Amino acid sequence: MINILLCVAAMLSVPMTLERVIAVVGSEPVLHSDAVSLLIESGIDEETAYGIDQSSPSYQLAVEQLIEEKLLVEAARREGIYPERVEIESSVDNVMAEIRSGFYSEQEFMEFLASTGMTVATLRNSYYSIMGDKIASENYVRLKAGRAMTTMPSDAAAFFTDNPEIVQEALAPTNLSWIYLPVLPSDTEEAEVLLSEVRTLIETGEITFSAAAAAYSQDGSASVGGDLGWFERGDMTATFEGVAYALEPGEIAGPFLTPFGVHLIKLTDRDDERVRASHIIIIAQLTPADLERTFQQAEELVEDLEAGMAFADAVAEFSFDPDPHNTDGFLGTVNAGAWEGEMREAVINLSPGEVSRPVAIEQDMAVAVFKTGEDQNIDWTVFTSDELTSMLQSVYWKTYYSEMVESLRADIPVVINL
Repeated sequence: MINILLCVAAMLSVPMTLERVIAVVGSEPVLHSDAVSLLIESGIDEETAYGIDQSSPSYQLAVEQLIEEKLLVEAARREGIYPERVEIESSVDNVMAEIRSGFYSEQEFMEFLASTGMTVATLRNSYYSIMGDKIASENYVRLKAGRAMTTMPSDAAAFFTDNPEIVQEALAPTNLSWIYLPVLPSDTEEAEVLLSEVRTLIETGEITFSAAAAAYSQDGSASVGGDLGWFERGDMTATFEGVAYALEPGEIAGPFLTPFGVHLIKLTDRDDERVRASHIIIIAQLTPADLERTFQQAEELVEDLEAGMAFADAVAEFSFDPDPHNTDGFLGTVNAGAWEGEMREAVINLSPGEVSRPVAIEQDMAVAVFKTGEDQNIDWTVFTSDELTSMLQSVYWKTYYSEMVESLRADIPVVINL
């Protein structure tokens, strides 16, 4: 929320000599400050955003995104579904409350506003316009989505088979394997020795696991004897889940490393796809050097693979797959087009059988190397009916949305002043 506040501050602080209309969509102006704010929100630092060349791809992309947003707002006005003042006010109230909750006190909130040159009134007024347009565009998209879905075909597999180009553009389905390398902390020898000694005490009956967790564990679960409650795959970090799901109730494992530190774990129960476990953790902080070390390991693996090492051998020796049953690293058919950021870029243009460059995943807690299958024929029968319906909705809506925006652009005047 602080980042959003900074973006609003940046928008309001653009000098008047720099402010100008860079496009007009119907009757809606797109301002240079809008583009600056969007660039800062995307992660570009303020100095670069203020001084960016208008011919740069980043600026052009920001302008196109703003034009698309304004097209939706103008279309909502024409449909008569722009929100009433009371709805906007309610939304702004919620945003202001959320912003305030990010500060320890009202005084801290006011001091932050003062440091950015804003007042409560200017902040609220800026959000009034932002939230009004946001609700309007959401209303219009919701209206059109409802109408579009009524014409969606009933046989998803047949649609995918008959429209491979549309499916490729929207989903980019890819038969994919991976090598999963967790980023693990260094300098953990002392903690590993300690937990080895603790495990011996537990196994000889000198102390219970819960008492040991209360005495040694360094996270909040120590107060409840290390109990983590029930969890499913995806709830914990992959390295932790890999160990937990390989145990039977009553078994203890460790010490072992995860991105968070050194653990002992005891599985206490199983229930279908859920498990319940307790753990003892000595916390260790990841450093940039840990990520760099894991990247270096991955780069060396890629070199070995390119030199002829079998991918299956690399998986068997180095990969720590979150799914302990996935011994060959095969992920199945993955809709890479739905991925975002570096993961998407790493695999989206790979040829069949090609190995990707290493890419950081799970918020820099792991590094992955991907390999596309030699056979890229997609077997849609491996997906459940619900999965196929969900994918069809995604493909159908993306196709419809692109056509809708193009139609709006043809109907609503757009003048760009760059």
